[in-house]
Amino acid sequence: MTVSGTARRGGFFSQYREAVVGFVIAVGAEAANYFYFNHSPAGSQLALIVAIVGLLLAILRFALQQAISEELQPVRKLAEIVDLQAESNVDLVDGLLQRYLSVTEIEFRAVKEQIVIDATEKLRRIAVEKRSDSLQTTDYYEWLFRQFDALRPGQYAHAVSLSSDEEWNDSQLEKNFLAKNLEAAGRGATVARIFIVEEHRLAKFIQLPPIKAHTVEAATGLSGYYISRDYLERADRGVLTDIGEGFIEFNGQVGLEDLFDPEGRARGQVTMLRSDLDKMRRIYLRLMNLATPLTLQPSVEPARPIAPDTDR
Repeated sequence: MTVSGTARRGGFFSQYREAVVGFVIAVGAEAANYFYFNHSPAGSQLALIVAIVGLLLAILRFALQQAISEELQPVRKLAEIVDLQAESNVDLVDGLLQRYLSVTEIEFRAVKEQIVIDATEKLRRIAVEKRSDSLQTTDYYEWLFRQFDALRPGQYAHAVSLSSDEEWNDSQLEKNFLAKNLEAAGRGATVARIFIVEEHRLAKFIQLPPIKAHTVEAATGLSGYYISRDYLERADRGVLTDIGEGFIEFNGQVGLEDLFDPEGRARGQVTMLRSDLDKMRRIYLRLMNLATPLTLQPSVEPARPIAPDTDR
């Protein structure tokens, strides 16, 4: 609430009280001058001066209110930011500023300024492009864990996996990742994943514990489907390019595009760009028309196409 806004809420007298009081005094002085001092010119001039002073004081107060209101604009903007403390780590930003100011050596000026420039560019990318830089392995999994922890009944995670050896292995991170999937499904969320795998790897691939947990026989709550990569290359080669290295999309709100570096470490980029999310949805539904429910004894040719989930 601004100062001038507060004054307006107090009514006419609160806003212009100096002018009103000056006017009342001037009228009283002129009346006294008329009845008791034979309407002397000096008395009339005094009454006029009192009225003018009151008016000037009212104008001065109004000008001060406007000036204070303008000065408080940055404070109100800061308050809007501070109100977001529940969702933003304001202390972290404050700590960054303090660290920046504590580096006073002239030799480090260019270094610390480049750090700020790099951070600003990364924040700009998130704000404008709605996309993060590539998350390294630990950050990649932590982000996924948080998304699965946030899933509630009726919500969903749709994923497309190219079934690489780097993605599905016996590491502790992958075990924790599978546990997060199972917990989300146990809470009533839909967790569905389409595996794209070569025919010659299929039988062995299904025996991997995290893959077996997606089979119909496992009945874990996870929905698993597969497509023969060989068949997909014949039936819809272009979709493989669109898939990239795989992705997972949560509730049409946020997604992660998988990346794998030459050493086999899992990474990814987070996106909230609407066009990216719509593309993920289209690819998922397109693949579901070719996918087959995952079983422990699959056939390599796809079964009758599954109708896309048009409700999502």
